[in-house]
Amino acid sequence: MIAVRAITPKTKFKSSIFRDEVRAAAEQIRRDVLLDYVKTVETWRHQPKFKSEVKLGGGEVQTSVTTDDEIYGYVEKGTRKHIIRPRKKGKKLYFKAGGFKPKTHVGVIQSVPGSPGKKSVFANEVVHPGTKARNFTRVIAKKWQPRYTRAIEKALERAAEKSGHRIK
Repeated sequence: MIAVRAITPKTKFKSSIFRDEVRAAAEQIRRDVLLDYVKTVETWRHQPKFKSEVKLGGGEVQTSVTTDDEIYGYVEKGTRKHIIRPRKKGKKLYFKAGGFKPKTHVGVIQSVPGSPGKKSVFANEVVHPGTKARNFTRVIAKKWQPRYTRAIEKALERAAEKSGHRIK
């Protein structure tokens, strides 16, 4: 024999409890993800500005960290081989060569001191070999997506408990 009975909560459903718990969890993850992006530029002289936000709506929660910094885009996405010439006609390029050490590495959420090189060079133009894409966004997403999912699930469990709608 199968018995079926309705389980009815003792309190009225309050969506605000769920919204508040999910927002708090998403905000914590947002702060942590933002810190990872900041780690990628810690040693840079040029400091890109990052924006981060949490959006709730339509049954979805979205957390984003963005920048419109052009230089960060070159490092994140990489560049092709290209020619660099002086900005002013008749001038020379000046740079250091020999012993260059990059401040960032492919797939690593970190920035280190790096080094421009030791030898002074003057040139009319340079064929830059390009920059390998660092793919920070992919690495950060891979790190945080499972944690984000768990954090939201736990937030929903806390909300269900607080609201009296948890099935035991």
